[in-house]
Amino acid sequence: MKKLLYLVLIASANSVLAQAPDPDFNDKAAFAEAKSWLKTATFTESENYASFDLIYQSLHFTVDPAANYISGLVFSNVKFLKDGNTKVQFDLTDSLTVDSVKCNSELTTFTHSSNKIDIALLMPMGINSISPIEVFYHGSPPQSGFGSFIVSKHGNEHILWTLSEPYGARDWWPCKESLQDKIDSIDVFITCPSRYKAASNGKLISDLVSGTNKTAHWKHRYPIATYLVGIAVTNYESYSDFLDLPDGKKIEVLNYVYPEYLTIAKTKSSYILDILAFYNSRFITYPFASEKYGHAQFGWGGGMEHQTMSFMTSLDFELVAHEMAHQWFGDFVTLASWHDIWLNEGFATYLSALVYENLLNGYYWPIWKENTIKKITSEPGGSVYVADTTDVNRIFNGRLSYSKGAYLLHMLRWEMSDTLFFKGLKNYLTDPDIANGFATQEKFVKHMEAAADTTFTEFFNDWYYGEGYPLFQLTYFTDYSNLGKIKLRIHQNQSNTSIPFYEMHVPIRAWTGGKSKDLRLYNTMQDQEFTISTHAIDSIQFDPEKWLLAKSDIITPVLHVSKSIQIQIFYEPSKKQLRVILPNPSGNETLRIIDLKGRIVKVYGLSGIDTYVDISYLKTGIYLTEIHSNRTKKVEKIMISN
Repeated sequence: MKKLLYLVLIASANSVLAQAPDPDFNDKAAFAEAKSWLKTATFTESENYASFDLIYQSLHFTVDPAANYISGLVFSNVKFLKDGNTKVQFDLTDSLTVDSVKCNSELTTFTHSSNKIDIALLMPMGINSISPIEVFYHGSPPQSGFGSFIVSKHGNEHILWTLSEPYGARDWWPCKESLQDKIDSIDVFITCPSRYKAASNGKLISDLVSGTNKTAHWKHRYPIATYLVGIAVTNYESYSDFLDLPDGKKIEVLNYVYPEYLTIAKTKSSYILDILAFYNSRFITYPFASEKYGHAQFGWGGGMEHQTMSFMTSLDFELVAHEMAHQWFGDFVTLASWHDIWLNEGFATYLSALVYENLLNGYYWPIWKENTIKKITSEPGGSVYVADTTDVNRIFNGRLSYSKGAYLLHMLRWEMSDTLFFKGLKNYLTDPDIANGFATQEKFVKHMEAAADTTFTEFFNDWYYGEGYPLFQLTYFTDYSNLGKIKLRIHQNQSNTSIPFYEMHVPIRAWTGGKSKDLRLYNTMQDQEFTISTHAIDSIQFDPEKWLLAKSDIITPVLHVSKSIQIQIFYEPSKKQLRVILPNPSGNETLRIIDLKGRIVKVYGLSGIDTYVDISYLKTGIYLTEIHSNRTKKVEKIMISN
């Protein structure tokens, strides 16, 4: 799901520029989602839900986009999972009226309170028995959640649309609001005034006019989570594009758009098909290919990944990539708890980034990475894991659930390698216990560990449950005690105290004579030293391809004072001392420590080739260390941190 305050288009004669990543895309989404959340009663999943399985539902709705009103019949085939069942419970807001309920085609008694319907069965039902339940109801749906059931306008025309994530389905139809049970299949019948078209999940079977009304029948034969059922009704224009598959079959991309947007929408066809083809090739073929993938324009100002038909404010590039990605990660495989919202939103955000990497000549891929790192590191704390699922602001936090969740995947890819990372994702999608069902954080991790044949316990403790990110200080120097080899020392601080140390592979690029060499250094301890070259180097870069969610201080190179004299100053944070190397001391060298206001803090006399100087008295901040002799002068900058 994506909620936007507005969509940024870069005005340019080059159409590719209009598809650039918006650096605030996820931040706008989170802010507007939280702002648009309408307070509602706390939702609690019923304990009775574990006793039955919804194997089929037929949804019959009568609506008019000009009126905040719905009347309906919901028919459910309920399969019982234990013996001795005497009732069935559904969720439905108290704002709607239940007219009657039938069990096995006979009227039965019920109670409707606290936003739940308790339905009496005509007789006790045993395990694996199936009972048909029919609920007839009507009324004016409340506007809770992100709107749930909205009537509004586009231009001068009326529109009705629904958005049920996370707990809004009960506001407009009797349902099992659950992340434990998908409905095995559904039929949706939407009756509305004949001048309108109605969009929903699955394949359009018929759209028949009867008098002044029209009834659209949508058939969906894949398991579907309750919050992914949606309807939208207005004066849509529709058109289809088709993606050819290697086996000769085609995937229909069906678009229901406003008449005033039709011309613009058709210009988007090429890249929509390109994105779909890319996801097919990178992961598995679109999971609902036998029916359709579609878009229905609606008035929420973003997008919602209703299964097989995303509801969209527009068909702009990044929004299309994000909502389409959810069909794999969010719809086909659905999160089992709102604690793990990143399994939906972090994944969709990263898939849209992969589109930037692999399409548009990869132009916007480094821009996406730079923007995302800046967004995440704009604050020092925050975990991907959502501890409090009653806090909607936190569930849909763009910096954490979307951006940091996406970069977690990017770093996991760096740790695993491309081959093993994408192998793990495919195995995750095709696991029969997960496909067309629900996934937990633990199930995802197990698949990635199996693909890599290693454990990621520490990685996820740091990056999923932990807060913040690392800050690196890197110094490279000539090691005269080891045949003059070039060494690199890595010091690490953390933006948040929840993580004492990030154990990780650090990407380094060393440059010599215009040529570079990429290194992968496994940093497992503080102030760890690595031999990176046997010859002098010109410069080094920290993480030039931006694999890590991290910040780095200025890399301090060794300055060659002369051919014969190489003075070195390096700061050892763990020991709170400076180490000064004077390869050819004259005996009259001095070390001065100067603060950024130019004040001399202290002066030391130096003697010997290798001297250690205690600086534990220095306060946090940046200082200059300056060595003077009658031969030369050298200045280094150091940063003191707690």
